[in-house]
Amino acid sequence: MPKSLKSTAIAHGVGAVNLTCTYLKSRLALLLLALLGAAFGFISLGAFIVQSERSQLVPYLVTVDKQGVVLHQGKLDSKVEVPSAVIASALCGFITNLRQVSSDGAVQRAAITAVYSHLQEGSQAQQEIDKFYRRENPFERGQKERVAVEIANVIAQSGQTYQIDWQERVQGKLNTRQLRMRALISYEVAGAAGLNAETIILNPLGIFVSDVVISQVLI
Repeated sequence: MPKSLKSTAIAHGVGAVNLTCTYLKSRLALLLLALLGAAFGFISLGAFIVQSERSQLVPYLVTVDKQGVVLHQGKLDSKVEVPSAVIASALCGFITNLRQVSSDGAVQRAAITAVYSHLQEGSQAQQEIDKFYRRENPFERGQKERVAVEIANVIAQSGQTYQIDWQERVQGKLNTRQLRMRALISYEVAGAAGLNAETIILNPLGIFVSDVVISQVLI
């Protein structure tokens, strides 16, 4: 091979090698950039998960009067003294949701959910309410009759107990009857710490029923 042709072939070979090296370097740079981006993404995801686990719902209490004027507002903690009127209102709501019977399945489910938001898991009161619902299934009753509850009287007893009197209007397909009922209901204020989101929405003050005895008032 002539010397000039040999030099030209060598030059072309070196150029091809240089071109290959440049290509590999660019691909390697892109690969490193992709790996760095993926690593940063995983780190950000891990930080987000840790922060989410640390996040807590903080109840915020706002008290207004009948005209809607704000009387008090602020974060709710376990040291807040709950007014007796608020406790009585919560217990009356508990009784209303417990005893009402609706033909609307969605309304009935909402009432039952509200009842259980005032019961602590595994408590004696929860067991009694479970027995009540098994004995008087409101969904089955709702196919035959409806029950409306009207609170008549609320009396504070000794300790953390209230007497609540109410009337039940039981409307069947053929007749309607009135029942006078009474409950002795004990409670405790456990606060909002550790409650899940659904319970905080339905029971933000952490007022739980510890015992309830219901009977019909016979005249």
